[in-house]
Amino acid sequence: MRSRSKVLLTAAVTVPLVLGTAGTAYAAHFQSRALPGSTLAGVSVAGLTRAEVGERVRERAAGVTVALEAGSTRRALPLADLGAVVDVDATVDAVFAANAQWSSYATSLLSPREVDAVVRTDTDTTDRVVAEAVGAAGRQGADAKVRLAGDKRSFAVVPAVAGETIVPASFRNAVATAGHTLTSGTAQVRFAPTDSAASTRAATEAVAAANALVDSKVSVSDGTQAHTASAKTKASWVTIPTTDGTFGTPTVDAAKVRTWVDKQADAAKVEVRTGLRYVDSAGTVRLVRTEARDGRTVSNAAAVASALRARLTAGKAYSGSFDYSAQEATWTERRIAAGAENLAYPAADGEKWVDVDLTEHTMAAYVGAKRVYGPVKMVNGSDKKPTVVGTFPVYLKYEKQTMRGSNADGSQYETPDVPWISYFHNGFALHGAPWRTSFGYAGERGSHGCINLPVPVAKWVYDFATVGTVVTTHH
Repeated sequence: MRSRSKVLLTAAVTVPLVLGTAGTAYAAHFQSRALPGSTLAGVSVAGLTRAEVGERVRERAAGVTVALEAGSTRRALPLADLGAVVDVDATVDAVFAANAQWSSYATSLLSPREVDAVVRTDTDTTDRVVAEAVGAAGRQGADAKVRLAGDKRSFAVVPAVAGETIVPASFRNAVATAGHTLTSGTAQVRFAPTDSAASTRAATEAVAAANALVDSKVSVSDGTQAHTASAKTKASWVTIPTTDGTFGTPTVDAAKVRTWVDKQADAAKVEVRTGLRYVDSAGTVRLVRTEARDGRTVSNAAAVASALRARLTAGKAYSGSFDYSAQEATWTERRIAAGAENLAYPAADGEKWVDVDLTEHTMAAYVGAKRVYGPVKMVNGSDKKPTVVGTFPVYLKYEKQTMRGSNADGSQYETPDVPWISYFHNGFALHGAPWRTSFGYAGERGSHGCINLPVPVAKWVYDFATVGTVVTTHH
């Protein structure tokens, strides 16, 4: 027994002595190669260079797929499409990490080394695949939403729809295992119920807060009447912000409030208007053609809008009023021509005007107090379609036009090529009437309201009465 023990001891000591003798050659050979006993994902890579190991990793990784089984669906996808990428350089570094220590060269003969591939995970890609799998299985839910009701006078809730999602471990663990072992596999994914990020309760609370704002009364007085904002208008001002499925506090849009206030301010604005009156030689006003009117402009629209929004945001009613800056009106006076005081129109010196006597069925033209044409016979409106009475300016002229309108019985008429038309009020005009052979009457045979003239007379009036010339019609 003593002799045998000695032999075994001698053998054990001999091995390291032999290694020591051959160590330099051994180390030189494996310095740039994978050490003996090195395996990568279950496959030996001993003796391979870094480049050769890298090429093996790339080849194996390219063929790895994971089949996702979700319900009755099955999809086999490459690792990269599943959000797992084999890091070739890091994997090669892991294989050759032992080469940095001298003791590894000796122990590698007796102790094999197993290395897994290094895998980097892209969670965004993985999450997208999960979402696609949930959608393919028809198990996706929907967040609660808020929207304007059909009448747009309030907000309403669209309830959340419960759904399911893939249990992360059943999916990601299978992908990670396939990546580390460089071996294709299958993931039997499991589903679990998921709550909608935006719950129906949260949406209901947000809608209640928004409708409270809409219910707050808003009134702005212009000094004569109060202008109130309708529920539909206030609802258009309110927004319920949503961030990542979470409802925020309802807000009131300042720009929309200001637009509404400005609209009311514009309606309350009064344009200053210069008056026009005719006075005789004694300074007595004989005719007011245009009434003078003071103007006013709202001066505090910005302040009203700001205060309104602040009150509404706080869920409180608002009642305010406009302030104004005033503009005083002025008068323009025209001196009546001597002798025109008692005419149908007290014209100023040199002022052209047309006199239409509806009782005598005549028309005459004047410059100031002087008659320069006529009187000539004409036909005015019938008893059922009378000519308008008043003082008006010529505003539109046509050398020829097709005239259309309604008869006394409601039927329609159309008269083509009516000549020398001078409109003075809406559809009332002085114009030629080539279809008539006599003039100087109305009654049943009257016109549709226009002043019918012999064609040459209508041409003279057309040339005389420029746009703005006064036409006065009277009995």
